Amino acid sequence: MDSFIIQFIVNSLFPWLIFSGLVYACSSYITKYDNSSPSIWWSALLASFLPFIPLSLGTINIPIPDLDYINSSLVSAQIVKQAGITHASLQKVDLIATALIVGYFGFTCLKLVKLLVVWQKLKSLSRSSESINKLPTSKVKVVISSQNHSPFVIGITTPYVVLPKYFSSLKKDQQSILIQHELTHITNKDHITILLWRVLSTLLWINPFVKKMEWQFIRAMEHRCDKLTIRRFNINKHDYAKALLQSLKKSVQFDNNNPVAQFNSGVLCADDYKARLTNIASPANKSRLTLTLKFSLMILIIFSLHTLLKAPTMTGKLTWQHPLDSHTISSTFRSISKVRDYKPHRGVDYVAQRGSPVLSAADGIIVISDNKTMHSNYGNTVLIQHKNGYQTLYSHLESSDAKVGSWVKAGQVIGVIGDTGKATGVHLHFEVIKDNQRVDPSLVLGAKTTR
Repeated sequence: MDSFIIQFIVNSLFPWLIFSGLVYACSSYITKYDNSSPSIWWSALLASFLPFIPLSLGTINIPIPDLDYINSSLVSAQIVKQAGITHASLQKVDLIATALIVGYFGFTCLKLVKLLVVWQKLKSLSRSSESINKLPTSKVKVVISSQNHSPFVIGITTPYVVLPKYFSSLKKDQQSILIQHELTHITNKDHITILLWRVLSTLLWINPFVKKMEWQFIRAMEHRCDKLTIRRFNINKHDYAKALLQSLKKSVQFDNNNPVAQFNSGVLCADDYKARLTNIASPANKSRLTLTLKFSLMILIIFSLHTLLKAPTMTGKLTWQHPLDSHTISSTFRSISKVRDYKPHRGVDYVAQRGSPVLSAADGIIVISDNKTMHSNYGNTVLIQHKNGYQTLYSHLESSDAKVGSWVKAGQVIGVIGDTGKATGVHLHFEVIKDNQRVDPSLVLGAKTTR
């Protein structure tokens, strides 16, 4: 599990954070002067997960070595002490990995519980509020609470509007504007999308850009709601702006974590309200098609750069290293033994203590990682495709966290030495294949680089 966690962090988590940051920065730039399209931020959230899409191996021809080889056994390996413990360093890393997993899920549960508590408090506030007559143009329930908070909508299947205490002191036209604004939120299902965003940002708290995208979504949602409310109810722009200002002056700002659609959202700052008032007076008339094309082009460019950086190249120089740090060699390439029915050995046998980590001999792509594809004598086997037609095979592994299709670096842990399959002792059977022909591993391991 330890190597899997490390590989996940390096190969998936870090690229996701970097890619999310780029998507957020570019999306913020293209919506700087017209952030009235909430769908852009849904698209940005989905686009941030593009790094998790596995890169295809394309048209690379990856031959699988023939399966008629009867795997070698070790006579000399019997002298190796069969230690049944793994290295202490691996145990420590495994404990750290377990602690990270437990910590993440524990903190996530804590945040979800906190969100549920906030939701229940808002529900309790709304239930204790005084109900007023339903609007003649709507069946939505409207209540007035005992606190001077921002107007908001709560509920999922049956949403209703919760108005603040100061509502009764407002002018009739301003009262109507506040209610009409919240009704527009309900029409656009904003009360549901806000809750969904809050749950997603809580689950994905490890990525701060998800929270930032949520806040940008709320900004865009409020801009859209302002425009639609004015248009839908034919409200004078200046009257609408005055009602907004009055609500701002009288409201006690809610916590940013409230999962409800609010007239004065807690995530909006002074500059956001200035932008809202400006857009109310002089709404931007930029084409949605232009904004969509800009966003699509941005994602295409960022993902192309990401793919070029991440995609492995199958040409160029290879740097080699032995698949075990500390070892002895018990059987060399083409050695003859009675155990193998006097057939030439087609690889090299490395002897080391049980639990020793097996390393990738060079950069490459995992092609096989199981105990079924190759002959059963191999046991747990990993096959890696390298540049320039090279492959390396590692068999008799005790276990392996290597995933097919993943790119590994030279020296990266791909498994643990063992004695699975047909073996007389704990060892690693290692092969080097060039253009589907076995070659002497010492010829490449003895050189720093090969072409």
